Amino acid sequence: MRKDRPLVLLGIGGGVAAYKAVEVASTLVKEKVEVHVQMTEAALSFVTPLTFSAVTNHPVYSSMFPDRVLEKKEDIFPHLYPATQADVFAVMPATADLIAKFKAGLGLDLVTASTLALSSSCVRIFCPAMNVNMWNNPIVQANTKSLEKDGWIRIGPNNGLQACGAVGMGRMAEPDEIVGAILYQLKKRQSFSGKRILILSGPTREFLDPVRYIGNPSSGKMGKALALAALELGAQVDLLTGPVASSDLPSGSGLNIFHVTSAGQMLDKARKLFQHADGIFFTAAVSDYAPFEASPLKLPKKERLTLMLKKTPDIAACLCKEKQIRQVAFGFALETHENLDKAQKKLKEKKLDGIVLNDCDSFGSEEGRFQFLGKGSAQWENWGTITKKQCASQLMEKMNALFSSNRK
Repeated sequence: MRKDRPLVLLGIGGGVAAYKAVEVASTLVKEKVEVHVQMTEAALSFVTPLTFSAVTNHPVYSSMFPDRVLEKKEDIFPHLYPATQADVFAVMPATADLIAKFKAGLGLDLVTASTLALSSSCVRIFCPAMNVNMWNNPIVQANTKSLEKDGWIRIGPNNGLQACGAVGMGRMAEPDEIVGAILYQLKKRQSFSGKRILILSGPTREFLDPVRYIGNPSSGKMGKALALAALELGAQVDLLTGPVASSDLPSGSGLNIFHVTSAGQMLDKARKLFQHADGIFFTAAVSDYAPFEASPLKLPKKERLTLMLKKTPDIAACLCKEKQIRQVAFGFALETHENLDKAQKKLKEKKLDGIVLNDCDSFGSEEGRFQFLGKGSAQWENWGTITKKQCASQLMEKMNALFSSNRK
């Protein structure tokens, strides 16, 4: 299977509008895109697999289970290949049934099973098409909103005359609109091509003895969101993370994950990665203090315990002393009072290009209240309560703009 050009996987649902997907596939091929097609059983009633195979020059599958002995893994596991290698996965028409299955995470047929096998960085697009009453059904609307919240991009539906004779919202978007959206996402994926992004993520742990440590409840979710956003833009990503749950670690081609425990370990590893990075995100919740001397044995339990603590290194300040003109560095600040003043001070003292201010509510959450401060007192933006994925996307736009200005 080729990967010397973008790969788009089209999932075809069972609806009259399936005929429009043929033009989408054909146009994408003309744009030098590698196109593969999978069909639901219902879709076979509207367009033949041979039609799609003729315009894509690839076999078209509609079953998860081969009906003959095969040798290539791409043929033996059609729900995994090309899904695991797709840059964009687009479903058209996305029927009410398919939308519900996607929302529930079901893998009942080849198209829905392939959805579960997509990489974290794959762009997911769905193009709804159904009767106007079905589209307005509260359950369908709730499922649609759920997919969008999970990061799916919705194209359409449009208003107009439908095959059933009804008039209203429910017509699938036109092929040129869908093609334009797919090409835009493919182009967007290349905006960080050739860039290396370093992300410091998660908490650090400073052990008092073999079983006790000073730490914080950072989950690493923000670092994961940043890593996935950078991968979607075509970057190579180095994720340097403290101890977090495996479910809060990203995956994807072009990703290197390095595990550390303490602030000192994080600084030592970051020094080696920093010089190769074009963009850096200091989102790790590094412990501010460590024991002056850790005990090699478990400390006995006492009514009172006095600890001698020392400051841990300020990783962002240490590394940014060596920051080059081509590099862009963003930090994070979590404050409980005098927030903006403290964030502005950190921005200047640590020689950062921007800093994100958030609060304790974001610990372990999928969303948070974020503010962004750039260089200069006028560059302040209140983003309000948004998901960490949305925050990561907006930060990538900020970083890309600074990459462009640095080239001038």
